[in-house]
Amino acid sequence: MQRIAYPGVAGSYTAEAAATLYPDAELYSAGTFAEVFADVRDGKADAGVLPIENSLAGLVVETWDLVSDGSLPICGEAVLHIPHCLGVLPGTTLDAVTDVYSHPVALQQCRVFLNGRFEQHGVSTTSDAARNVAEGGDRTRAAIGSPIAMRTYGLEVLVEDISDHVENFTRFIAVRKGAPLPYADGVAWRTALRVITGHKPGALHDAIEPFRYHGVNMVSLHSRPIPGEPWRYQFAVDVDGHPSEDAVARALGDVERRSALLVVLGTYPAAVRP
Repeated sequence: MQRIAYPGVAGSYTAEAAATLYPDAELYSAGTFAEVFADVRDGKADAGVLPIENSLAGLVVETWDLVSDGSLPICGEAVLHIPHCLGVLPGTTLDAVTDVYSHPVALQQCRVFLNGRFEQHGVSTTSDAARNVAEGGDRTRAAIGSPIAMRTYGLEVLVEDISDHVENFTRFIAVRKGAPLPYADGVAWRTALRVITGHKPGALHDAIEPFRYHGVNMVSLHSRPIPGEPWRYQFAVDVDGHPSEDAVARALGDVERRSALLVVLGTYPAAVRP
């Protein structure tokens, strides 16, 4: 049986995503995002599942920074609806709450509700926030997380679905050791890339233009600072298709020639987006 690692503790959104991607596997908490990555790299887990992008807050940079060297290829993805709720110790009123705990991305997704009324505290995962509030016994503290996490740790849902928008979705990826997945017919393939452009005007346009003229659909584009090079940026790019397909192969060849660096981070079956 496969062993699949996820971050945080039981009841997290990522644990739910891991169960979606690997319904017949042994799932376990490996701790932090970096520890999930390390377990897969060291062979303790067959694969690891991590959040990579949210429909409201954008790229989950902690995950992207881990996968950006391409050493563990992305091999799958799942998209989940994220119904954030506010969980408290049973009997706590909203007026009593002064401090709210959650993953930093979840806090970003609930800015309208939070609106400066509470002291915000970032923790490793939303499920860790629920566990910490439950174990702390402090009625001034609340956690933002899933209804499953609140039930798991005996918290009461004080306010349901506090996301800035009801249409709040998170995309999760699976990573594993070995070569990228080979091409197979009948699969809606997606390929993740890291691109570093030249440092000159129009460099980004020049680098990604081949996707247009080769007819390859670019699904997303995010910028990230390059560590150690202030004010220079690299780009996370997702495109439809598999590198073994002719149009994608030609596009990637042209992008590589026009860029300072191109890394294929993985190719995987694209999840259905609601």
